[in-house]
Amino acid sequence: MRTPMLLAAVLLVGVTVGVAADPTANVSSPPALTPETALASLNASIEWYRQARVTMREVNRSAGALFAQEDQETARQALQRAFAVVRARAALLKQAPDPATKPPAQERLAAARAQLEASIKAEEQRASRGPARERAAARRRLELDRARLSVMTELQSFNNSLAGNAQVDLSQQIDALEQSVPELRGSAAAAEPTAAVVPAAGGPGTWALVDRLIRLHQSRGSVDDLRAATASLSRSVGNELRATAEQLRPLGARLSALAESPDTAAAADAEREFQTGLARAKALTAILIPLREQASLLRRYSDDLRGWARAVDAETREVLKSLGLELLRLSVVIAIVLLGAVVWRFLALRYIADGYRRRLLMTVRTFVVTTTIALVIVFHFASELTPLVTALGFAAAGIAFALQNVILALVGYFAMLSPNGIRVGDRVSLQGPFAYVYGEVMEIGFLRIRLRELAGEPPTPTGRIVVFPNSVVFTGTFFKHPDREEAEPLRRSA
Repeated sequence: MRTPMLLAAVLLVGVTVGVAADPTANVSSPPALTPETALASLNASIEWYRQARVTMREVNRSAGALFAQEDQETARQALQRAFAVVRARAALLKQAPDPATKPPAQERLAAARAQLEASIKAEEQRASRGPARERAAARRRLELDRARLSVMTELQSFNNSLAGNAQVDLSQQIDALEQSVPELRGSAAAAEPTAAVVPAAGGPGTWALVDRLIRLHQSRGSVDDLRAATASLSRSVGNELRATAEQLRPLGARLSALAESPDTAAAADAEREFQTGLARAKALTAILIPLREQASLLRRYSDDLRGWARAVDAETREVLKSLGLELLRLSVVIAIVLLGAVVWRFLALRYIADGYRRRLLMTVRTFVVTTTIALVIVFHFASELTPLVTALGFAAAGIAFALQNVILALVGYFAMLSPNGIRVGDRVSLQGPFAYVYGEVMEIGFLRIRLRELAGEPPTPTGRIVVFPNSVVFTGTFFKHPDREEAEPLRRSA
């Protein structure tokens, strides 16, 4: 009896350690152990593992190498312990069911059979020893009870066969579930090799920082979801661990009592009870050990998730700081440009008395400021928008080629408005590519100049209005006559 006593002591120590392993576990007992509950627990672990793998892969792809290979190995080992637990539970279900765990229908059937067997023994005694007139009735009752016993025996056999089929089906389902997880076939063959925490690829530009910030926010949400799933699974495993330890505690005490009891007349029954309890204690211990390992791995994985969440938060703060500095630099440059525009306006209003020149300077100021701000913004985003800038460059070249006459006319407008240019009312002689005109300026537009044609001696209006593009100042001959000078018109070139 010394070896069973030592085993019982070891079981008691395992119970104590199992209870102390998770002191914060919920004291609520899980449902009774059945193939359905065992598979439900395993399916929850498989679902968590798949969520963990998908989350780790997506986070590493979007936010850089955040999860290392050790994290994937931890998750895989936790799933392995879940399969070890469910196999140990399947082995426990194969043993003779404990009376406390028998279904009510089977308990009633067993009680009815025991009562019927006692009745058959009583009827057999009456049929053999009773009065002659009662023997016939006793034999009829005996035949009826034997028929009932036969039916009950067949029912129990049927129930036992169903239980055996359920055990076979449970083992097959466990094997099928294990085959559905290819990562369990090797140590880490299916795991994606990753490195330590490094920032994702991308330049220091504003667009890269904004994209990095969005990816980090998405990764933080994925890590939080995985943390919640891990905490839920850890609580479930903790409850199962505590419930298994609670089952082992009275069983270990009973085994110790049976081991210390002296030999009595009921030694055979005590030995059977001891062996049955010992087998059940071994099965429960086989469940307890992988449960403890799974709970430890889940706690380790949860701690790693908290560390990665802190790392993501720290990197998010760094990205926000860099993004703020980039935007601050852009704002400072734009503020300097706007300050220069204010100084330009102040100087123009203070020192330029001519209204025409003042308007000209203010128009040029608006154009210069707008163009400068646009160029500052474009060059600020040039590092991220290189393909777009290239495409826009080709598009601008095509537009400039198609609108070269319009652009030349706009440049001619500013040339006419220069200090030595022309004004409305001046008399000019223009020799364009296809015509010669001498007349008085009526209107100077952005693209065209309108003249009232003059002819004769002295020059008088002919009634015709001639329109030239502003580009004539570059492509033709342009003369400005003094005020009211009756100059001889230019001769048409040969």
